[in-house]
Amino acid sequence: MTHNPQSTLIEEVMEALSEHDSEAIARALSIILNAAMQVERQQALGVAPYERSDERKGHANGYKDKTLLSRVGKIDLKVPQIRGELEFYPSSIEKGI
Repeated sequence: MTHNPQSTLIEEVMEALSEHDSEAIARALSIILNAAMQVERQQALGVAPYERSDERKGHANGYKDKTLLSRVGKIDLKVPQIRGELEFYPSSIEKGI
């Protein structure tokens, strides 16, 4: 059986939403935004995680914690970082906020 990261993402979001508390939507948004930023970093690098390629434009370099305050509550994010000459900041969040 193959691993499908998309189904895992959906399961995580559904689990967060099923908790029926005031922070459920904020947790679901956090999961979705973190996944979107990881995909965007992967596209910027030109390779999948653990993949080797001559087209690689940089290297993944961990995450920086960030908290956004929104109408639905605190959204805890892990902003992906890139090492190398490539300039990268996820488009799903505004820089400097």
